[in-house]
Amino acid sequence: MEHSVPRDVVVLVDEDIAHDKRVLAALVEYSGAKVIDCASKEVVSRTLSIRTYLNGLKFLIIAALRGVAIWGLLRQQYGLQAKKWISGLDVSFRAFVRAQQVVSRLQTRMNGVRLIHAHDLYCGVIGAELSRLTGAELVYDAHEVEFHRNRKNSWMRTAFDWVVEKQVIARASEVRVVNLPIADLYQRVHEPLADRLRVVPNNHFAIRLPEVAQVPAPETGVIVYVGGGVKGRQLECLAERAAEICLPVHAFFVGEVPEFAKASGWVVSGSDYEDELVSLVVSHRCMMWCCVDDVCLSYRLSLPNKFFQALAVGIPVIAAKGSYLAELVEANGIGAVFDGKNLVEIIQMMKSAQYEEWTAQVREYRETIAVENNAAK
Repeated sequence: MEHSVPRDVVVLVDEDIAHDKRVLAALVEYSGAKVIDCASKEVVSRTLSIRTYLNGLKFLIIAALRGVAIWGLLRQQYGLQAKKWISGLDVSFRAFVRAQQVVSRLQTRMNGVRLIHAHDLYCGVIGAELSRLTGAELVYDAHEVEFHRNRKNSWMRTAFDWVVEKQVIARASEVRVVNLPIADLYQRVHEPLADRLRVVPNNHFAIRLPEVAQVPAPETGVIVYVGGGVKGRQLECLAERAAEICLPVHAFFVGEVPEFAKASGWVVSGSDYEDELVSLVVSHRCMMWCCVDDVCLSYRLSLPNKFFQALAVGIPVIAAKGSYLAELVEANGIGAVFDGKNLVEIIQMMKSAQYEEWTAQVREYRETIAVENNAAK
């Protein structure tokens, strides 16, 4: 959806944005925008009003009544079933109530604001209410499948977050998602979206395809990981399998370094990694670890930042079997699919002529999506 960019813009976030490429790209789009951290002590109230709790209860009742509909669709279209009834609901409920309370702290700052850009569901709740109170336009950016993320996705929690997100989307003039499969999902569960839905891939990395005089020697094979050291990324599995075959792993962690990475002897660097990554690509046969556990729709359908970072430096990726990324990898010949057991076979391919084919296809695919992105603009 095209719109003129107003000068008076507020961008709502709820975490450190120093390495959040998606938020940083939005700030480039909105030159001079004011950033508000909706999780800061400055705006989060410790005392919550009865009114905000009652509003949360209203959404709980709606979720209980309409949960059958969303879970019917998730079972039919995606083969999902809830393993718990209310697990994790208290976390989502408290976040919703807290977001409602933040609105009262921020309302006085909205004078003259014409556009609110809210990143993720928590900020979306705040942005939707501020939009209603002030008349400002709302852009809602769902960084992932917000109602089914890597957490306790019980029957009621998923239904509650779905109902809350529907309320946010109803207020938004534009809804941004990261790829076409998630756009299709949102069209199904949040219809009608029509021309309000916009796909904005996490393709925010500067192209840095190093000129390599010759392909690095086969024995220089390295697995690269960029991102958080959190559960659900199959990192523990990588550590175990790599140790079995003495395969080097170089990890650029955003945030805390997990203990298993230290114990496994991984080469660990910090989050300001891009120059070091380019140097590594020149001297080693590198593949980017992009595997996730199939624990939520957000992981199953995602195209993560690390995938686009791999494309930007010209290296193939390793994707988890059953994911949307695995489909892209196989269809375009830009890496390998990990089934939980075949790391040895993948490394053998990395040490063969297959690696040259992968890197050539990566560059070709990089050029293809660059053309597609320019056409979309």
